[in-house]
Amino acid sequence: MQSHAAFYRYADILYDIINDENYDNQMRPSAGGPPVNVSVSLFITSIHSLSEISMDFGATLFLSLYWLDPRFIFNGTEPIALRSGSELLDKLWTPDLYFVNVKEGQVHKVTIINRHIRVSPNGTILYDMRVSVILICNLYLHHYPMDKQTCRIEIESFGYTTSDVRLLWDKNFPADIQEDLVMPEFSMSYPAVNSTVVHYPQLGDYDQLYCSFSLHRELIYYVLEHYVPSTLMVIVSWVSFWLNVEATPARAGLGITTALTLATLSSSARAHMAKVSYTKAIDIWMLVCSLFVFAALVEFALASYFHKKIHSERYAKQRDDVSNGNSWIELQERASLRRRTGEKLANLEGKPTSVHIKTTQPSDFKRISKTIDKYSRFFFPFIFTLFNVIYWPYYLHGYYN
Repeated sequence: MQSHAAFYRYADILYDIINDENYDNQMRPSAGGPPVNVSVSLFITSIHSLSEISMDFGATLFLSLYWLDPRFIFNGTEPIALRSGSELLDKLWTPDLYFVNVKEGQVHKVTIINRHIRVSPNGTILYDMRVSVILICNLYLHHYPMDKQTCRIEIESFGYTTSDVRLLWDKNFPADIQEDLVMPEFSMSYPAVNSTVVHYPQLGDYDQLYCSFSLHRELIYYVLEHYVPSTLMVIVSWVSFWLNVEATPARAGLGITTALTLATLSSSARAHMAKVSYTKAIDIWMLVCSLFVFAALVEFALASYFHKKIHSERYAKQRDDVSNGNSWIELQERASLRRRTGEKLANLEGKPTSVHIKTTQPSDFKRISKTIDKYSRFFFPFIFTLFNVIYWPYYLHGYYN
């Protein structure tokens, strides 16, 4: 263990280096010479609040930087730790790294500023800090909610080109996540690291490190919240095919209720989504369900129309008879008299006597009305099942692969 005497001796050495007139914390190590190699390590403690509206996510992480500064080589065996609050922290040269895709960020200050520097006798410097950032993540929602997203944490040097500072991932621990990290809506893959050189016109080439991870959306919530209720609404709309076509209030009320309920479900599914210019998987589902409910209403209107044609035809014939000088009462009395006369003749002769009575024959419209309901009972479920057979394998194939 480092003794107090050794610590103060090392601290005095550090003070002497920093206060030397030849030391400038604005100049990088080996200025004018080869570039400084800065090793970077990330430890992600949480990823939260992925937003489909603003297309960003929040992350809390430890950012650790390692580099060699020959100006801080001293004779000793123990590293010197400069913790938060030390006046020497701001007097050392540190790399000017920043998060490329950041929207907001801060270094934690509870209960103290969460950063420290450790200077080793061989001149190796460790700079560690705990930060929370909100980072941009471009989401592609074509398969939402059966989608997988890839988000990145991108790091660059702000002012130093590749001729001054080279950024490298730490060979032993480039990026890691906390074991018990849990996201409510997603399962997260292990982070993968990579690097590239980005060229900015009139500025030069800069090293960029990026850590990428996949977020696999959990589907069960959306099945219970959107898919099951909308499916039930479609099935409920088919109940009207088994109701009598004359039950107009019941069939109309059922159709309107299912349509309004489905509209509410569709609006709820889009409430927390970005206003993108393309259709999503859930949009297609809600649209097809709405079409089925609307088609059930149209089917009822069509069946009702043909059923009412029967009454219109009968009324037209009766109106023609009345217009020929026969009142409604006279028509009824004649029909009754003919029926009684036919019965008496049959009793006297001992055999049935056919009496032709002028009555209105059942119209073909009634048969058409019943046929529409009959075929709809099988046609609608068949088409909806066929849609499901196409929809689910198409989207689940990419979801599970």
